[in-house]
Amino acid sequence: MSRLRAKRLSPLIHLAQKSVNEALSYIGTLQKSINSENQKKQSLMDYQGEYMAHFQQTGKAGMTGSQLLQFESFILQIDTALVRQQYQVQQFEQQLAQAQKIYLQLNQRLKSFEKLQTRLNERAQGQENRQLQSFLDEMGAQLHRIKSTAP
Repeated sequence: MSRLRAKRLSPLIHLAQKSVNEALSYIGTLQKSINSENQKKQSLMDYQGEYMAHFQQTGKAGMTGSQLLQFESFILQIDTALVRQQYQVQQFEQQLAQAQKIYLQLNQRLKSFEKLQTRLNERAQGQENRQLQSFLDEMGAQLHRIKSTAP
């Protein structure tokens, strides 16, 4: 009976394992996205640094008011892009944290199913061992009676 119950857990374990694998895959995808977005952010920061250096070089040589406005406008655009990029990274990091929580729950559920199946299999094995031992004891007793009644 216990072995049958343990066998019935196999589809649940299979589905739980599939869910765990999907969660891990999603976590990997999110981590790649975070890395990609951080690289974009770093590129923007590098570009901003280069542009500021160019601005300082041009400023030393002198510039018109319209050039100054263009530089300021472009710096503001870069700053806005950096803020958006940082927000994007934060969104992915929040999704990653949530996905990790879900993964831990799914993995715990899988481990519970596996543990239950192991216990049921061990219980079934113990019952089978006791039945076999009982059968062997009975056979031994019968053999002993046959030998003791034989002339």
